[in-house]
Amino acid sequence: MDTFNLKVAAEQSLRLLERSGASAKTVKGYRVTGFGAIIRHFTRQGVMDVNAEMLDTFVLEQREHFEQGEFSEWKWRLVRRGSELLKHFAQTGTAELTGLRPWNPILRKPRQSVELDMPTPEQLADPDDLFALSWRVRQELLKAGLTKRTVRHYTVEGMTVILRRHTEQGLAHYSESLSSDIVAEIRSKYEQGLTSRVSYQNLRKASYLLAEMYRTGGITFCKIPDWGQREPTPEFSALLLHFCDNANRTGILAGSTVKTARSAIRTFFFELEARGRISFDGITLAEVSDTITHMATRYTGGLHSAIFSVRIFLLHLYENNFTPENLSLAVPEMVARRTVFREGFTGDETACLLDEPDLATAVGKRDYAMMLLSAQTGLRACDVVNLKREDIDWRAREIRIVQQKTRKPLSLPLEPESGNAIADYLLHARPESDLPYIFLCHTGALRPINNRSASALVTKYLHRAKIASDIPHRGFHSFRRAFGTRLLQSEIPLELLRQLLGHSKIDSVKPYLSVDEQGLKTCALGLVPCEKVGDFA
Repeated sequence: MDTFNLKVAAEQSLRLLERSGASAKTVKGYRVTGFGAIIRHFTRQGVMDVNAEMLDTFVLEQREHFEQGEFSEWKWRLVRRGSELLKHFAQTGTAELTGLRPWNPILRKPRQSVELDMPTPEQLADPDDLFALSWRVRQELLKAGLTKRTVRHYTVEGMTVILRRHTEQGLAHYSESLSSDIVAEIRSKYEQGLTSRVSYQNLRKASYLLAEMYRTGGITFCKIPDWGQREPTPEFSALLLHFCDNANRTGILAGSTVKTARSAIRTFFFELEARGRISFDGITLAEVSDTITHMATRYTGGLHSAIFSVRIFLLHLYENNFTPENLSLAVPEMVARRTVFREGFTGDETACLLDEPDLATAVGKRDYAMMLLSAQTGLRACDVVNLKREDIDWRAREIRIVQQKTRKPLSLPLEPESGNAIADYLLHARPESDLPYIFLCHTGALRPINNRSASALVTKYLHRAKIASDIPHRGFHSFRRAFGTRLLQSEIPLELLRQLLGHSKIDSVKPYLSVDEQGLKTCALGLVPCEKVGDFA
C-alpha cells in the first residue's frame, strides 16, 4: 500500500482548507487536535511515512481510549475526521471530504451509510437485507422529487435508527416486528415529551415505507394510518381494498366519495365483528338489516351517506361473486336525509382573506389565485386543485371542466381578475414541471395540491386575518356557499343557479334559500287585522 509523508500531507491539507474558506477555528482544530494527535503519535514511534492501513489501526486504538472515557467525543470525531482527510488528500490531492460513515461499535469499524454507500451485489440479491431495503426506499424518495433535506430526515431520523437497532441485535435481515417495537418505543417517548413530534413522525414514516417496500417492492405516497387505528379482519380488509380499487379504476365514484364510502364500510365491518362475524360466510339479509339499524346510533347527523355506501359495497360483492346472495336488498332504498347548510363568507370576510396572501412570494401568488377563482366561480375545492392548463380557454375567457364530484361537464366564465391571478402564478411563480395541473405543492415532491391542503390554506388565512365566527366548518367550501348565496340575492332563477353551481338536481340549491334573509322577508305574510262581521249581541 502506498505511503506518504504525514507532515507534508497535513500542511498541504491545512492550506487547502484555508483556501476553501474554512474558519480559523476549524483549521486550528485540525492542526492542534486532528492532525496534531496523529503526528504526535507517529513521531513517538519515529515514523513519518504512513499508509492508510496504519492510520486505520491508529483510529481503532483511539476508539478504545474514547470508549474508556479518556477523552471527549469531540476529540474522537476530530481525530477520526483528520485521519480520513489525510487519506483522502493522499489519494485525490484535495481536502473536499464528504460526511463520514457512522461508526459501528459492535463491528468496530464504520458501518455502511444509506446516504454514502451502495449495497453490495450480495445485499441487492437478498430481498430480506435491511440495508438494501433502506437504500431502495431512499432512491425512490429521491426519484419522486422530494427535497434532499426531506430525504435526509427520513434517512437519519428513520431508516438509520432502525438499521442501528437491527445491528445491535445482530440482525442483517429486516424484522417488521422489531421495527414496530422501535416505533412504539419512540411513540412512548414522544407522549412523555422526551422527543419531538417531527422526529417521531420521520421514524414512523420511514418504518412504514420500509414495510411497504418489503411487502410490495415499491412505495406509495399516501397518508399513513392514524396511530392505534383499528383495522377490520383480513377478509373484510381484502374485500374493502377490492371495492376501492375497482371504484377508483372504473371511475364509478369520485375519489372523495370513495374515501367517504370507505369510512362508512369500515364502520359496517366493526358492527358485524361486534356480532361475532369475521367474514360474509352464512350472513343473512336479516343480519344485515339489524346491523344497519344499529349503525344509526353512530350517525347522529343522518344515515343517508352511510346507507348509500354500504348498499353499493354489498352490490359489488354480489356482482363479483364474493357473496351468493344480493345482500344489498336488505339495505333501505330511502332514508331521512338531514340537510345542514352553513353560511359562506361575507363580502368583507372574502376581501380580508384575499388581502392576506403575500403576492411577492410564489406560495402567496398560488393561494391568492386559488381563493379568488373559487370566490368568483363557486368551484369546489376538488375542481380547483384538479384544474389543468387545457381546462382554460383564454381567448373565450371560459373554464371548461368535468366536475370531480358529479362527473358532469361544466362551463363557466373566467373573470378578468381570476384570469390575471392565474396567469401571474403560471408565468412568475409556478415551479417548472411537466404536470398538467395548474396549482402545485411548493414543498417536497412536485405534485398537485390536494383538497386537504386547499382547506388548510384558507384556515391559515382566517387565523391571520383574525376572522372569528360562530359558524363551524368554515373553509375552502365557504367561498362556494358565498357565491351561491350572492347569486340568489341577485334574483338569479334557481335553474340558472343550479347550472352555475354544477348541481345535478335542483333540490341541491334549495338550502341556499334558507340563508337569503331578505328574500325570505319578502315571502313572509303580513298580519292583516280582522274586522267584526255582524253584531252578536
